[in-house]
Amino acid sequence: MDFIPMLGTIAGIVSTLSFLPQVFKIWRTQSTKDISLGMYSLYSLGLLLWGLYALMIESWPLLMTEIVTGVMTGYILMIKLKGLKD
Repeated sequence: MDFIPMLGTIAGIVSTLSFLPQVFKIWRTQSTKDISLGMYSLYSLGLLLWGLYALMIESWPLLMTEIVTGVMTGYILMIKLKGLKD
């Protein structure tokens, strides 16, 4: 693998993994009190747009990281919208 695609893949993986601590904390506490609904809503829209872009340019590493990140942010939004313990 060339350096540039490898760098992009690693960046995508690290960026995606950065959501895990938040997901685990919300899962453990079932609380999203300190989470911004506006921020996660806008971020989710951005993920959708990046995912569409990745499809159009056929960048499978980018698409996969957007999908995995989308699942995690979707979970956070779902819990936030349910209003558990908030």
